[in-house]
Amino acid sequence: MTPFETVLIIYGVILSLTTLTVVYRMIVGPTILDRAVSTDSLLVLVVLGMALYTAHAKANWAGPAMLSMTGLAFIGTVTFARFVAREVRPPGYRPSRDGEPGTGTGPLDAIHFDNGDDDERWPANVVGPTTTSDAEEEGAELNVHEELPAEDGREEQR
Repeated sequence: MTPFETVLIIYGVILSLTTLTVVYRMIVGPTILDRAVSTDSLLVLVVLGMALYTAHAKANWAGPAMLSMTGLAFIGTVTFARFVAREVRPPGYRPSRDGEPGTGTGPLDAIHFDNGDDDERWPANVVGPTTTSDAEEEGAELNVHEELPAEDGREEQR
């Protein structure tokens, strides 16, 4: 037995023990959310088991199969999340009170409107250097492209 096969066997035993605990959580529950998380975990463990098989048998077909299973798990998770979001609230349910911070962020909660006015070395909305150059102080007019003609000459080339 090679060291690679020994490592695969150890990982297989770990995956088997983990699968048993996940199946226990799926059966016992107690809530539907526990069952949903355990279903996702079981799909991840199945994909990991397929990866171990692929490493041992060098099977080319297992890659697309693993990708398909993870896509199926994603679709199932999103569907379940939509199902739970539409769930009827229990009779004693109370939304958050006014004045208490909410758990979500609104569109402007994550934006900080600090424009840097408190530091005079870095004024707000300035692009480039803030000091005037010697040419501007003397009143010279800056013309970067004075060698270019007014027309670019495209009509002559036609």
